[in-house]
Amino acid sequence: MPTKTALQKCILTIIAPGFEEAYTISLISILRQAGLCVKSVGMTSGLVSGAYGVCLVPDLILSDLDSLSKTTTFSAVILPENRQCLSRLEADPRLHNLLQQVCAQGGRIVAGTEGRLFLKTISAGDPGLFGSNNGGELLLLPQDQGQSVEMLARDLLHQMGQPSRV
Repeated sequence: MPTKTALQKCILTIIAPGFEEAYTISLISILRQAGLCVKSVGMTSGLVSGAYGVCLVPDLILSDLDSLSKTTTFSAVILPENRQCLSRLEADPRLHNLLQQVCAQGGRIVAGTEGRLFLKTISAGDPGLFGSNNGGELLLLPQDQGQSVEMLARDLLHQMGQPSRV
């Protein structure tokens, strides 16, 4: 069996009911156009409805990640930037385990303002859980007023050391 280092690294984008369509779809699209492996991950299988009624079928569900992690390294997890989504994810131990695993592997957690509050809430008992103390890195994506989602995605590519081909 090949080792993880010989296998694909993948970025996971978490989606939950009420996700911000423009933010999520643009990030996935731009990162894929840059040649990165990006998978959308839902809480359950089937359609997930966004904040404005656009529905996506996630590539994977959270429970698929245990078996996938044997052959793939998750280089980053992008959290939704929507309080409604995050409140649904807050009580899901599968997401907590995923975030811990990604940090332990030296991966990144990508979060905006709402995601940062979410991480504070779920790590209240262990402040170093999702940060540099645990080997991972927290990338904050502040979206300035007027900044397009495309610029946000390019900023993410830059922060991850990837050239933007878009």
